[in-house]
Amino acid sequence: METKKTQSLFRKLNLLLILTSFTFATSWLPFIRGISDGESYQWGTTFLGKLFYGSGTGGDFYYVLLNVAIGLGLMYSFYWVRRRNLFYLLLIIWYGSMITNSFYEVFIGEGYMFHGDTLNVHLDLSFIIIPFMIFLGALVVKVILEDRKHSFVTEGTKKNKFWATVLLVPIPGQVILFYMGEPHGITDKIGVVIALLQVALAWTAFKSYKIIEQD
Repeated sequence: METKKTQSLFRKLNLLLILTSFTFATSWLPFIRGISDGESYQWGTTFLGKLFYGSGTGGDFYYVLLNVAIGLGLMYSFYWVRRRNLFYLLLIIWYGSMITNSFYEVFIGEGYMFHGDTLNVHLDLSFIIIPFMIFLGALVVKVILEDRKHSFVTEGTKKNKFWATVLLVPIPGQVILFYMGEPHGITDKIGVVIALLQVALAWTAFKSYKIIEQD
């Protein structure tokens, strides 16, 4: 039977899982497009002043693969990994690097910018990113401290299978859209919108819908 404290923990876990799902976008988009578009797709990002970039799966694509692996591993570990220290480690790596880089970009770099050429989105997030990162850091610490006091197991349900299917089925179609269409054309735009919907809903496949608390 869940107590108020465990319910509070699961609400925080769910919130952080949803936020992780959204922040996964910066890894998923260059991953799916790099594989699908090939050399016509150019991507780039910076971490602590170092530029990582490439065309398709060339250049520094290993950086994209690393982030995708960590992101997927982290979302899976929220509820499905019994060794909670692994969850804490992935949580610290994911959000620690994100918070550190945000502070670097705002106070040492050229500001925190987001560019999406396909949808023609160019945003300066410098004024809101620091308060958001402080909130994320506090939430991560709170989750780790509370999670250490509880022990629980989860069971997969039909909802997990349903949402996993919904998220995975469009991938072949996305590959075709990105591969066949003109760069930044309508097919690319459709593919990007689908990819954004995937990351926005990714948490639904990893969330636990059946939790059994242990003594």
